[in-house]
Amino acid sequence: MSYIFPVILALLLHVGLAYSFFIHQFSQLQQSRAMPRHIQAQMYDLKTLSSAPEKKETKAKKEVDLAEKNKPKPIEPEKEKPKPEPPKKESKPEPVEDTAHKERELRKKQKAEQRKIDAQKLKDDVAKKKADAQKQRDIASKRKLAAKEKAKKEKERKEQQRKKEQAKKDKAKKETQKKALADKKRRDKALADKNKQDQKRQREEQARIKALQQQIADEEQFAADQVAKEMASGIDVYIQRMIKGNFRIPSTARNGINALVRIKLLASGRVVGVELINSSGNAAFDKAAEQAVWRTESFPRVSEISKASPGYFNRELRTFMMSFKPEDLRW
Repeated sequence: MSYIFPVILALLLHVGLAYSFFIHQFSQLQQSRAMPRHIQAQMYDLKTLSSAPEKKETKAKKEVDLAEKNKPKPIEPEKEKPKPEPPKKESKPEPVEDTAHKERELRKKQKAEQRKIDAQKLKDDVAKKKADAQKQRDIASKRKLAAKEKAKKEKERKEQQRKKEQAKKDKAKKETQKKALADKKRRDKALADKNKQDQKRQREEQARIKALQQQIADEEQFAADQVAKEMASGIDVYIQRMIKGNFRIPSTARNGINALVRIKLLASGRVVGVELINSSGNAAFDKAAEQAVWRTESFPRVSEISKASPGYFNRELRTFMMSFKPEDLRW
């Protein structure tokens, strides 16, 4: 497409030149036709005119000389008027061939031939330029196609190279991830093993501490039990004496009867429960036994024993049985 505009421009330039040349020749032809019909002519050899166009200047000079020769002379002042002579008949010039017309026809023919030659040359030039433009377009198209193919191959090569590099990167990434996963598994396993060992050590340590604490507790309990046991020495006599002081023996009581009562205490030694387990057969005596326990209310020594050894209190004194007989209660 880049060659079409110069070709059109050149074609328009040649057409303009041919048109101006035709206008110029046409104006010369009009001037030559305006010449007078009766002129002084001179015979020329047509062969000489056709064979020697280079003598145009000599012919033109001769025509100028001939025109000067036939030019009328200036009129001198008359001294005397001569008698008028009878007019002479002008002798008609012999018919001669109109060489100027032939020369114009010849020039016209030559110009027409020249125009044909120029037109053919212009046509050939336009055809050549069109062929050159088509050739250039073909070359440009081939270059463009070659460049396109080259770009396509280059793109395919780069794409293959990119795929290779990407595959290499993916492989390296997978290897890295695989290695990282293996390292993570190894670290997790090591950490799990360490945690297991730590937990085992902690359990062992806790068991050891617990055992030690239990041992200490047992030792402390044993010591406390020993102290409480020493403190509880004679506690049954102490409890019986306190309850006996609050016992009101009914008149219906006879020796030989026995009432068994369960007594419940708090750690403070306070009585919280009295239950008849085995009746003596004398309701008044059974009720008197229960009321004697309730009247006592609490046992201070029991509170001291509970403080010294709660375990001993829970085992021995929180709940206990007491037997009531009339012969033991009489003073």
